[in-house]
Amino acid sequence: MTESTHTPLLAVRNATPVPRFFDVLLIALTVVATLALLLFTLPAGAATTTVYRAVLAAAPGELPFGLELTPGKAGITATLINGNNRVRAEGASFDGKHLEIEFPSYDASITADVQADGSLTGTAHLTKRGGPAALAFRAVPGQTHRFFATATKPAADLSGRWLVSSGSTDPEKGLALLHQAGNRITGTIQFRTGDERFLAGEVSGSQFALSTFDGNAGLVWRGSIGADGISGDSFGPTSKTATPWRATRAPAKDASVVAVAEEAPPVAKLSFAFPDTAGHIVALSDLRFRGKVVVVSIGGSWCANCHDEAQFLAPYAARRKAEGLEVIGLSFEYGSDLARATRQIRNFVARYNITYPMLYAGEATPESTKAALPALGGVKVYPTTLFVDRQGRLRAVHVGYAGPATGQLAKTEAARFDRLVTSLLHEPG
Repeated sequence: MTESTHTPLLAVRNATPVPRFFDVLLIALTVVATLALLLFTLPAGAATTTVYRAVLAAAPGELPFGLELTPGKAGITATLINGNNRVRAEGASFDGKHLEIEFPSYDASITADVQADGSLTGTAHLTKRGGPAALAFRAVPGQTHRFFATATKPAADLSGRWLVSSGSTDPEKGLALLHQAGNRITGTIQFRTGDERFLAGEVSGSQFALSTFDGNAGLVWRGSIGADGISGDSFGPTSKTATPWRATRAPAKDASVVAVAEEAPPVAKLSFAFPDTAGHIVALSDLRFRGKVVVVSIGGSWCANCHDEAQFLAPYAARRKAEGLEVIGLSFEYGSDLARATRQIRNFVARYNITYPMLYAGEATPESTKAALPALGGVKVYPTTLFVDRQGRLRAVHVGYAGPATGQLAKTEAARFDRLVTSLLHEPG
């Protein structure tokens, strides 16, 4: 929680014109600036990394996250930090004054200019259900705290499992998994619809706050410690107001929160046909899928948990393809622009090196998903995963996802997924 005293990497080429009688000083400053700029052409291992406390200005409050910028031979690398989780930006560029950080798989970016004090100010361009959103962005070098610059002794240790109730009407139930070390706190919250991913923050006295941001999706959970539990509110980057929540310690063997729900298949057989990114129609009834076990992953490039699923599913599908496993991705995207949707799916495929067909199934609306998949009654939770056996029968429906932030919970769900696929592969065609 201290501030670094070294000079920020991006605080170069900001000198104002110098009078002629300071020629010697000007030459010296030019040499220093040139040497600083040369850092951007050195190999990554020889370059110095600058750490920033970055903040998005959301309506209910600040959404902070960690940012690292490292110059190298191939250019600058930007990394978002949420506790122990590090997300490398898909693209970044810097011309000495202007910085751009790109996340094309989300259709999101951050643009910022270097200020005289070395800080960065600009705009985060996000993609949300209601359309493009722009939030003020600021990053200060050398700051390592997230919420409390000077934290006081914690009133309690919040480590452990908590039963969460989020929302004032028809509350959503979840399981918070927290780990606290001194003032630092990390963890996540698993809901039936998915987990909140890698949250990180601090505890100061009886107050605490955690946040996460991956380039497009972000959250803040903040609260206070009370005699009968913890409570507070939460919000995302484009939330107009915060959502209240409460939590109490979970019993050691409590099983009231299901990470990934399994639903009974609504039909014996499923059929669909949608275009891939090249415009070719791919159908579940195609010859390539006959006699194979087919996993159908329903998601969208805007869905944060779908990004987590793709990191697991892409290598898994490649590894088990020779055994008779096929995977089809059905993507429901924001808006009705087919060209944009196709571009987003391509970017998503490129980011995770997906080799199975990814199809554009329609808009991410209840009406569109019902029209695309009438047998399922539409899609309510992203991701939803369908399991089809070698005889073309829909055998299982999994709803939601437990990502890597959930630790052992994610490993348990991955093992359950693997057991189901393995059992289907062992059945005769």
